[in-house]
Parts: sequence; structure tokens; C-alpha cells
Amino acid sequence: MRKAPTALFIVLLLWFAAGKMMAGDDQSGHAKPLYAAIKPHVTKVDLTGEVVDSWCFSSGVMGPGRGPRHKACGLACAMGGVTLGIVDDNNILYIAAKHQGYSGCKELLTPFMAQRVHIKGWLAESGGCKLLKIASVEAAK
Repeated sequence: MRKAPTALFIVLLLWFAAGKMMAGDDQSGHAKPLYAAIKPHVTKVDLTGEVVDSWCFSSGVMGPGRGPRHKACGLACAMGGVTLGIVDDNNILYIAAKHQGYSGCKELLTPFMAQRVHIKGWLAESGGCKLLKIASVEAAK
């Protein structure tokens, strides 16, 4: 018999949360969702840099975590699930978070591990984190 009060509590909680998600009325008098007022931090990007595994590069546990001597380790890390990234000429790491909807960049970037590439896509930046959605990648000239 205790399930009924729990279920009622959950329904009321969801109803209250849904009401809080509204950001106000639009011109038609209907409430609009809060996310409608959010402005994304996304810009087009044209970037050249080296493909690295983000853990070894950021942590330094395997030396500099880049270059031809780190290729085998970078490939092992990528196959083990470590997120790949691009390090530009200013030593800034861009996390390769997305290629297409709901897919990462492992298959796209592993053939270029420890090589310089040219990336076109979009950069999302917030809180010091730089994330890439890659539209195209090719070996840098």
C-alpha cells in the first residue's frame, strides 16, 4: 500500500518540474520552454593540429603524450575508450566530441593518430572546455 503515495509524490514532482521549465509567455500567450532562451556557444572552426588521446596528453603520465613515439600508446588508449582530441600549434587541446549525431570520433580520427590534420566543423566552448563537432578531417598539407 505504500506504493500509491510514492507514485503520487513522483507525479507531483514531475508536474512541478515541468512548470519550472517554462521561461514565460510568448506573444501567443503560451508558455515557452526555458531552453528556448538559451544561446549556444557554437562557432564554425577551421583548425590544424595533431591527433592525440586526451588522457596521455593532458595528464603527462606518458611523457608529452604526442608525436610519432606516442602513436602506439595513443592507439591503445583510443581503442580502450579514451576520447581523442586535436592539439593546435599553441598547445591547446580541443576534445573531439562528435562527428555525427550521437556518435564519437574514434573511427574518424584513429587513422590519423599522432599526425597533423586539418579539421572543419564547429567549436563549442564553455567553462574553459573546448569541444569539436567535426564535419571533415584530412591530413594537413
